Amino acid sequence: MRRTFGIIAALVLAQITFGQTVEKKRMDVINDIIYNRMVDQSDAWWEDGDYPRIINMMWLLFIANPNDYEAATNLGWMLANIERYDDELAVYVKYRVSNPNNAEASFPEANFYFQKKAYAKVPPLLEASIKKSPHANSYRILAHSYDKLGLLQDAKRVWQAYLTKNPNDETAKNNLKKIEAKIKDSR
Repeated sequence: MRRTFGIIAALVLAQITFGQTVEKKRMDVINDIIYNRMVDQSDAWWEDGDYPRIINMMWLLFIANPNDYEAATNLGWMLANIERYDDELAVYVKYRVSNPNNAEASFPEANFYFQKKAYAKVPPLLEASIKKSPHANSYRILAHSYDKLGLLQDAKRVWQAYLTKNPNDETAKNNLKKIEAKIKDSR
């Protein structure tokens, strides 16, 4: 393990040191080689059941590139598997804070809260991302969170916004109908 991390650290250091003098294409190739080697090593450790080493490798990947959605969510997933929920949440928060212009940046953290049934924490995270046209799942968990909170007009608004972008989503149409029926029944 020390040798693997030593090799990776040397490659990362070389990238940082020489990255400004080497053309970008070449650095991209080197980055891909480093990344692929780390993924291959993680797969080998997975087969051996050596999850602590995988998590350490994933931390390194995430620290090296806090803008990488896959690095953040893979690390969070592994941390959740060993019930390190505080660390999982910290990864998602760091990812969101590191990527303020990314429409997907708040999704992992919002989904974490949604899965924990902390519905009130979801809207502050996802309302801003809805303006940036995120993945459909952001709309879905935001609308469902509003529904769980009893904020039916907000749930309706989010389903309608989603359906303007995805008018053929039958499940979303059905969810909107359910919300409209709840609103009608509550009068």
